[in-house]
Amino acid sequence: MSKPRTIVYLKACSENHEITFSGVAFAEFLSYLSQPISNIMVVSGGSGVLSLDSRFERGFELFEGIGQIKKLSERNLYALGNFCFVDYNTQCKITDLSENQLAELLYLGHMFKPLVSPFFEQLQNRFVYLAHDDGYYCKLYCRELNDFIPVLVRKIADFRKPPLPEVESSLGFQLLKQAANGVLIDLDESFRTETYTDVKLYSIGDYSDTGFDYIFNDLHSVKNNAKQINTIRIPNR
Repeated sequence: MSKPRTIVYLKACSENHEITFSGVAFAEFLSYLSQPISNIMVVSGGSGVLSLDSRFERGFELFEGIGQIKKLSERNLYALGNFCFVDYNTQCKITDLSENQLAELLYLGHMFKPLVSPFFEQLQNRFVYLAHDDGYYCKLYCRELNDFIPVLVRKIADFRKPPLPEVESSLGFQLLKQAANGVLIDLDESFRTETYTDVKLYSIGDYSDTGFDYIFNDLHSVKNNAKQINTIRIPNR
């Protein structure tokens, strides 16, 4: 994995179970989850070149087992451009998907949004992960938004060992709430002591559909024009 990004953008829409973010690569997302992903169905990107361990069913590339997925996270996913997947329960059968559902999955990978719903009962998927240029842009649909909280908090505070204390979970909820209008976090500005880390949140608005080039190319101006700047304090582990 390349050097972790220190600029994080986050836009959360709880009504749609949707989170758009930049600054978190797939390998980080995977390692920060409290409950690991067991199986992945690639709906865009890959084309059989990701791993010799993958297999195909109904035209989709599948990575099964935590070990395979970890190997996948070690690949240069940025080079693929798009990398989009739906996870699925081990007990689910891909052969049970209808023709319409197959079309919906292809639509997700092509349009980066659901045609009907991002969640498929036949797959029992927790996530739909729609990324472009690994670490640069990702639209994530979470069946339970709580699943994203450890990813968010651990990215900011570099926490890597579950479980999260209650106070950290509450901080995650605060972050998601403030992210409703779009927030920017510059981790290089974090102030860290032995017991806590202070992080600034810049309320900058919705960049989720316009791309993030403007943020990265004119970061100083974006910060100066923030509607509000808040500071959160995260206890260190």
